[in-house]
Amino acid sequence: MKHKRKNPEEVVLSILRELGESNINTLRRKTGLNYYVLLRALKSLISKGIVIEKRIGRLRLFAMSTDDQRIV
Repeated sequence: MKHKRKNPEEVVLSILRELGESNINTLRRKTGLNYYVLLRALKSLISKGIVIEKRIGRLRLFAMSTDDQRIV
């Protein structure tokens, strides 16, 4: 599903709400965003405390912060 003309952060949040948690490749496929645009959006959301990153070995998983489930 490609999202046109939407803020990349909003697109990422929408997908994370749907999936719960996801790795960056799945997010890239689902959002249709360029890898670097996606990475920039994730870094921004992490710095705002909206998204958390979990590392399991080399795997990076991204999920909504439990504190920020209320954000629409």
